[in-house]
Amino acid sequence: MSEYLQELDFLMIYSSAFSLQSSACFSFDIDLGGACNLRCPSCPQGNVKDYRLPHGFMAPELLARIVAKAVAECEVAQINLFNWTEPLLHPQLPELIRIVQKAGIPCYLSSNLNILPNADAIMAANPASFKISISGFSQEMYGRTHRGGNVARVKAHMVELAEARKRNKATTRIFVNYHRYRHNLKEEPLLREFAAGLGFDFEPAWALMLPLEKILGFMEGDDPGLSLTEEDQALIGCLAVPLQEALAASQKHGASPCRLRQAQISLDFQGQVTLCCGVFDAREHTLGNYLDMPVAEIQAIRQSHPRCASCMRQGGHVYLTYGYPEIDELALANIAPEDGELLDLPREIARKRRQQRLAKLYARFFARFLSAGQKAVLASWFLRLQGFSRPGRRVKLDKGERP
Repeated sequence: MSEYLQELDFLMIYSSAFSLQSSACFSFDIDLGGACNLRCPSCPQGNVKDYRLPHGFMAPELLARIVAKAVAECEVAQINLFNWTEPLLHPQLPELIRIVQKAGIPCYLSSNLNILPNADAIMAANPASFKISISGFSQEMYGRTHRGGNVARVKAHMVELAEARKRNKATTRIFVNYHRYRHNLKEEPLLREFAAGLGFDFEPAWALMLPLEKILGFMEGDDPGLSLTEEDQALIGCLAVPLQEALAASQKHGASPCRLRQAQISLDFQGQVTLCCGVFDAREHTLGNYLDMPVAEIQAIRQSHPRCASCMRQGGHVYLTYGYPEIDELALANIAPEDGELLDLPREIARKRRQQRLAKLYARFFARFLSAGQKAVLASWFLRLQGFSRPGRRVKLDKGERP
């Protein structure tokens, strides 16, 4: 989903500073199709068995109309060409990237990178950011949580992507989003070094259980159609952040505003608006066609939607956005002590607290003077300044695994 745990990863710390200064500033998550090539157990593409999203591909002309409407009626912080689906499946992806970039809007991609149809064309289009979703360095580890994927192929594609970026003199920021589970932490340093050797940044994130319907069904019992299965329960046991404790912590902060509802709009490949990027079932959560709906109408529907009320009552909006400060301590208490030491997590947590304080100071004193593009640049700069993409400890790679 915006893989979403995916795109609600660490950058969400900065959302209040960089995205929410104006009620008319939005990020867009746009699915370019309806399919994904993997069936990951933490994602509804893999854990919802009796429903599939509508299939098809977004036409470039439709995206151009969506972008034109968006820039005419609101400030656009960024456009993510992904949510629940794999953007590299789209045969015209480079053209779609150019449509967004030509409008002066940062274009973000996220991929499992098991496919890479034309690395040169993608890098020539020069998207602002390219995120690689991964959850292990060995196939044994990776295959557990990126079901159907081949990590050797992913690593080969990472090398290909790095070379294409260099050949095309692209300025795209490429980074690895490592999904942290209890069982895969020992392989994180291996992948961190592999990514660093290619010039890629590295941003780990605690894995979540998705979609929102399953989370609310777990909390309220109001979604029997998307209730948790035995497979879901097994996945929950692998989470570094225990689900029950995470949801309890999220509820404590449930009075906080929903950053997704305030500053994010999610569309499918047909231009249909969905309630938010965290819900999966389009039959229940489609609001109408974006081209026919002013932003004010979209926001009014969301404000009064019963699903939003249920989600915010239970703190689901906090869980989805990593919005509870206890998250790192909960994970640290649940993982093997040697893993916490290996990853130097206490130091990472302290650094994250510094970042949060910087973001609050920025939001209070400076953000109102900057454009959305300038805010996006500063967000990336803050991450690097604080060392979130630090190289980490050196580890020895086998000869065949070096980039």
